[in-house]
Amino acid sequence: ALERGSLIHEIQFELHTGLRSRGWLPVTEERADDVRLLIEQVTERVAKRYEDELHPAVLRVWQDSLRTIAADMREWLRRALLDPTWVPIHFELSVGLDSQEARDPSSQSLPLDLECGIRMRGSIDLIERHSQSGQLRATDYKTGKAWVEDGKLIDGGRSLQPVLYALALERLFPDAEVFGSQLYYATHAGQYKTSTVVLDDDARTAARTVATTIGAALESGFLPAVPRAGECDRCDYRIVCGPYEEVRSARKERSRTQRLIELRSRP
Repeated sequence: ALERGSLIHEIQFELHTGLRSRGWLPVTEERADDVRLLIEQVTERVAKRYEDELHPAVLRVWQDSLRTIAADMREWLRRALLDPTWVPIHFELSVGLDSQEARDPSSQSLPLDLECGIRMRGSIDLIERHSQSGQLRATDYKTGKAWVEDGKLIDGGRSLQPVLYALALERLFPDAEVFGSQLYYATHAGQYKTSTVVLDDDARTAARTVATTIGAALESGFLPAVPRAGECDRCDYRIVCGPYEEVRSARKERSRTQRLIELRSRP
């Protein structure tokens, strides 16, 4: 799944870079055939590079995956043609990363100190500008199933990227108005759904709550394992903690975990 996600992100980056260099953004019906050809070329080129690096053991499985990705890219184009009002302007714009990891020319090596008190390092998949209002929007591509419902701000702390990316846009582009951010489930597995967060007072409050809750835990040195019901069943670290962490955590002093529990109740 990680390799598939990396492959799709790489295709999206090279595709948008190619579209920008040709002056084909936003994509329009007049250029649809040209864009389809470019999608095929980029997908084939990136897939060949990954195949040489990964040496897939079962060629049939690899080829089936590539056909699925190609279909997802065609669906991306169809949806982009339906709404050309958001114009892509930056791709893989990073902050606080090594210069070799920086992709967009506007990337910066220093981390960002966000309004909520969090220092951010990372890379934003896509930044768009609204063709009429000039507002900015950040998009993070997701390649698995859609598990964050639209309308959620932080989903109890499980989905922080939309709010933090929106706040990052304010720091990166202080003269621009920021609309917000979205998760875009860009594959059939995610049903091409979006989960949008508007940067308003509620979103800012949610970000500050996350920052103060985590900050208080770090200052006190109290970092308990308090898994949600059923979370241990699908956690990658189950082999480290064992299967009984939910049972152990239920016996802990609840007053000390109250702030974490309150955070998890936020939408």
